[in-house]
This record gives sequence, structure tokens and C-alpha cells, in this order.
Amino acid sequence: MEQRAAGRPKGASKAAAAQPAVTDAPAQPASGPKGRGRRQDSGETQTQRPVKAKAPLSKERSGSREAGEEGAPRGRKASPKKGALKTEECGPAGGSNNPPGVKGASQKKRERPLQAKKVEDAPGAVSREKNHIPEEEEAARERKEASCRGKRAPPKERARKAKEPDPGAAEVVPRARFAARKSPLREVLQRLVLRKGEIGHASKQVNLVRDLLIDAIKKKLCVPYAEKLGTGSYYEHLKIIKPDEFDIMLKIPDVRVELESYNDGDYTGAYYFVKLKRNPHLQQLNDFIDHQQHLSASRILSSLKSIITKELKTINGMNVTVVRKKPGSPAVTLQIGEPPSQISIDIILALETCDKTLPDGQEIVINVGQWLGKKEKKELCKERLYLVPKNAKAGKHFIDTWRLSFSHIEKAIIQSHGQAKMCCEGNGRKCCRRECLKLLKYLLEQLKTKHQNGNQFAKFCSYHAKTAFFHTCNRWTSDEDWLETNLEECFERLLDYFLDCLKKVELQHFFIPTCNLFCGDLKCSILAKIIENERANEFPIFKETI
Repeated sequence: MEQRAAGRPKGASKAAAAQPAVTDAPAQPASGPKGRGRRQDSGETQTQRPVKAKAPLSKERSGSREAGEEGAPRGRKASPKKGALKTEECGPAGGSNNPPGVKGASQKKRERPLQAKKVEDAPGAVSREKNHIPEEEEAARERKEASCRGKRAPPKERARKAKEPDPGAAEVVPRARFAARKSPLREVLQRLVLRKGEIGHASKQVNLVRDLLIDAIKKKLCVPYAEKLGTGSYYEHLKIIKPDEFDIMLKIPDVRVELESYNDGDYTGAYYFVKLKRNPHLQQLNDFIDHQQHLSASRILSSLKSIITKELKTINGMNVTVVRKKPGSPAVTLQIGEPPSQISIDIILALETCDKTLPDGQEIVINVGQWLGKKEKKELCKERLYLVPKNAKAGKHFIDTWRLSFSHIEKAIIQSHGQAKMCCEGNGRKCCRRECLKLLKYLLEQLKTKHQNGNQFAKFCSYHAKTAFFHTCNRWTSDEDWLETNLEECFERLLDYFLDCLKKVELQHFFIPTCNLFCGDLKCSILAKIIENERANEFPIFKETI
């Protein structure tokens, strides 16, 4: 063949193979550049190189590498392989048993070092085919090597690793949660939801009567600037079972008054005598001033009832009657229809005062900063005071007084009841605050109905439940404390606070700290025992109504 190994004369490899081994002479490297053609030596012949019988392992590998370079065809460099393994075709001194330039032999020589490199390049690598390592173990080893190199495992591997418990890790003790008893609360809530058909039918009748009466009251009382305001449980979205009760407030704005506090023990700060200042646009109110120069609440209520009674006679095709006034009630109550589809409407006249200061150092407290935020608290503090014609009870008699009303502020608080702005709205997180209040109101109503023969709990009302609800929300302010999934434990938290107030016979007004709503003979201890018995038996009073 015309092609020869670079840097060596023809027949050099054969001469090296035939030369006997000399142990004293060291091996000499091949001279001349590689791949540059024949060497021109000016007539000098090349001295034959003595070859060792057997070299150490490192030298043997280097000799094998040199032999591989010799066998490479001209014009193509044989890349030296670091740490290549010894092949079957290599001779004892690193030479080749095959003739140089043979294609098959050189092909095998090049392939075997490449395979050897694949094995040795990865330290600690083991052939799966040889040792039959399962795929799971190999994947675990690769993940371990990847973590050592600072690379993260694939997402699927991380998810599987997170699910699989580590047998060597310490056992994590779950955090103790509030003890929630089994109860049919969610089934009760489904029953308490108002039906759309009933809502539409009731609201249509109420709106017709309301608009007719308010127009008449504005004309005959000479209060053309009076405004209607929907208050109470229906407009707060807290009505349960049936839409059969509606509270409508007729607000007279911008009334300049002077307040004189009425202090009667537990009701301190809630009731006031009202004196009118100069009100040019409200001259008609001067007709209701008594001999002490106080604006008489009872006289205004009597005039309001008379106007409504006369106006109802003009309504045709609808059975609407005026209910006899309850002592101390600030409203004129109407009834539409006959039982069991009877609808009740309370019409309340309210004075909106210009001045928010109270006499005798009394203060209105709106402490919702931690619950609803400072911005919401600031907006609520800007609201004006409302006065409704409710008489205070002194023994067996009633005093002609006015009482502060916070129905507009209560409505705003319930509408924005969560820390998050989107709480229970659209795609916002749902809470169970309203549901807990509905359950407490329903429990009180059922107990009052069950024990109505003895008339034991007639003085308890839904406002007591709402006040306890406000205090509970102000103690547990975070939305995480009222998750929808934790309905049972949240309701028991509210119930525990209400029971504690019953046992202490003290329920502080949410806006007037000096006023105790559990004053008088309300039989709080009896109600507390009955509620505890109901809870111990998993609320059988709820199961009866499902």
C-alpha cells in the first residue's frame, strides 16, 4: 500500500515486532510530526527501536494509544483517548497484531476506545445491562448526582418525592385543631336559604305599599327631603326561612338637635331626650314638642300611625292592616295578607343629626380597625348619628325618650365583613361569618317557639345574636379563622361567646360600651343551660326541622 504511518518508514512496525525484548534500554517515542507525509532524512536510515517485553499498566495504555495513532489512515487524526482500555487487537508491547492500514482492524481500534471512554467519563458509573440494575434505582442515583451538581430534579420527580414519606425522618405531629362536634349545620343552612319565587312575590307587594306610604308621610309631615333606607336582616342578607319581615326606615336628614342623656343603670349612653335647635326647613316638628321643650317620640309615633292608617284605606286589591303597637317599639307595624303567607313591615322614623358629639362625655366606639382595616374604620366614623323614637323602660313605666340607632353602620359592616376586599364576592375566598350568625339566630327562634307557652325567652331577640357576632368577629379578625370549610368549629366559637355572656348576664353594646343589653329579668341562666343541653346532644332541635 502507498499510504504509510506518519513519521515512520515502511516496515517499521514489522521490524519492531520481530526485535527481541531488551529490558535495559528504555522505550523511545516516535520521531517526526504526525500526518505530515514522509520524512526526508538525507540518506540516513532510521535506527530500530528496542521494545520492552511488558510495560506497566499506564505505559501499556500509552503504547496502545500510540499504536492507534499509527493505524490511523492519512489525512484523518485519531483523537487520543484518555485512559482508553486495552483491546484484544493490541500486542504485548502496545503494537497491533493486524497489518497497519487494514480497514477492519483500524475500525475496531477506533470503536473500542470510544466505548471505553463512555464508561470511564462518568465516575462511579456502572453498566445497567451488565449488573441488571432496576430502572428505579438508576433514576434515584441520577437524581442524587443531579442534586450534587446543583441541578433540580424534574417536576414529576419532585412531586413524587414529596408524596413519598421519608422513613428516616422524624414523625411530624399534626397541630391540634379546634374540636368540632358533629352537627347537621350544613343541612340546616340549606333549609334556611330563601327561595327566589318567594322573594320576588314578597318584595313586589312590599315595594308597592312602601312607595305609597312614604309619599303620603312626606306630604303630611312636611318633610319632603325624607329618604327611605332599607335596614334589618332582609337588606343585610341575613333573613332566614321566609322573606316575611321587612324593616323600612324613613330618615329625616340634617336635623339640628341638642341631646340630654337619660341615665338608667345598664342603659347608660343609649337613650336621650331631644331638644330642637333652629331648623327653618322643619317647622312642622315644632308641633310635637312637649311642656319640657323636648321633642316627644310618642307624639310623632301617634301622628305617623294616623297618617298610615288613613292612607291604607285607599289601597284596593290588597289586604293591609296596622298591628297594635307594642310598648317601647319604635316602629309602626303593618301586615300584608293572611297567615301562613303573611308579610310584616316595620316603618321607622329616624332623625339624622348634624352634630356627632354626645353629652356627659359619652363616646361612640367603632372599634373595627383590626378586623376591617383602618380605612374602613375611618369611613364608618364619618357616618352621622341616627335617633329613633324608642322609649326607655323604668320599672313598669316607659319614658318618652329617643334611642341611638346604628342600623346603617351595622349594614355597612356586614356587607364588608372580611379583611380581604373580595371576601365572599365573585372569585374571592368564601368565609362562614354570615352562616354562623344565621345559625345562632335560628337557634334562638326555635327555642323561643318551643318554650313559648311559658313565655320564658320572649325578651331575647335577633339583635342580641348580632351583637355577640360583632364581638366574636372583632376577637377573631383574620379570614383564616372563618374558613367556609370550618363551619362547625366557627359556629361553636360564636356559641361559646354567647354562652359566656349569658352566664355573666352581660352583653356589651358593640358601639356603646357603657350599655348592657342583658339587663333586667331575661332568664339568661336558664337559656344557657338549655343551649348547652342542645349542644351536648348534637342539636336535636335542628334535626326536628330538617
